[in-house]
Amino acid sequence: MQFSFIKELIESSWAINAITMQIYAPVLRGVFNGLQFERENPDEKYMPFCVNRSGVNVVNENEECVFVQPVRGILMKNTTESGTIGTRLMAERLLTAEKNKSVIGHILVFESGGGQTAAVPELTDAIQKCKKPVVAWVDGLMCSAAMYIGSYCQQIIASRETDNVGCIGVMIELGGFPKFNKMPDGYTSVRIYADGSEEKNDEYEAALTGDFKLVKERILNPACVQFINDIKTNRPNAKDEHLKGKTFFASEVVGILIDAIGDFQTAVDAVWQLHDKNKNHNPINMERQLNIAALLAVLAVTELACEDGNTSFNEEQLEAINEALEAGNRAQTELATANTNLQQVNATLAERDATIATLQQKIAEMEKKPGDNTASVNKETDGNSTPTVSIYDDVLNTLKRK
Repeated sequence: MQFSFIKELIESSWAINAITMQIYAPVLRGVFNGLQFERENPDEKYMPFCVNRSGVNVVNENEECVFVQPVRGILMKNTTESGTIGTRLMAERLLTAEKNKSVIGHILVFESGGGQTAAVPELTDAIQKCKKPVVAWVDGLMCSAAMYIGSYCQQIIASRETDNVGCIGVMIELGGFPKFNKMPDGYTSVRIYADGSEEKNDEYEAALTGDFKLVKERILNPACVQFINDIKTNRPNAKDEHLKGKTFFASEVVGILIDAIGDFQTAVDAVWQLHDKNKNHNPINMERQLNIAALLAVLAVTELACEDGNTSFNEEQLEAINEALEAGNRAQTELATANTNLQQVNATLAERDATIATLQQKIAEMEKKPGDNTASVNKETDGNSTPTVSIYDDVLNTLKRK
């Protein structure tokens, strides 16, 4: 346990505030001097739990609830026997809760001054995989690596105006002797590097002589630039003055590094509000917007594979869907053309019906003239005269021309 704990403490750069570092520095020195730890079970305040809409702990596993994951103490990537819960385990718990149908969202409760930079991506990656809302609630302290992680949540709510947030930046603490060092008792310590390894540990060796250029350029600055850029993306109202490592009271950065100040129930309400909003305005609801039977027919399958609430398609299936969509578009175009032609035909028929009605009215009027008899057709000829044509023949000829 001692080796793994020391390794966790010294192997990476840190995103941590000074107070937290000062608390753990004596522990680290004690470990080097033989301090032993007893194996501890995690305190309840580090254990996750679920609450209902009223913020009361849930006992019925089928009741809709919010999953709550505490993020407390120094942040380490891996869980240690000293009782520190690693961010990797926190991430596993978060993603497990995400798959639970009863869970409608998550709250991360922060009480941390930061920790390893290596601990950050474990939890930020998990947050980004969550489809359900994730809200951060600050329980006194959210600094450095904790601020980094919290910035990926959809909302950040501080518990009090005096909560500490910020401390955006990266540091490292090195200890040891220069490459060539002679002790007062005559003992000499040297480090010798093989030929071809001249640049091995350059940053470390230079730092022990007071030259910090390499350790900044190669270790600290790249991590810090990434940290600041991600904060700018996640908290776009943050200005340069908020990104230089200063720690702020929550009341100073509302609308900048945090969104609001409120109690735990405020955070619970925020998760439910985000859940309700997503539920009512979900642009992609396959069950509602797609004809599943038609889609199955297009893909020539009996059911759709679904994992974590998501359905994916291979290239052949996507091509089949695209072809069906194109065929549908062509059919719509053809239908629109047919409708236009039908309208033209209907207009022509209506015009003919109007002409027939007019002619029929004229015939009726001519038949009613005083002294006139109904016109008749006389087709008899005397050999020299032409046939007599009645008014009906005129009408018939007119209709034929139409």
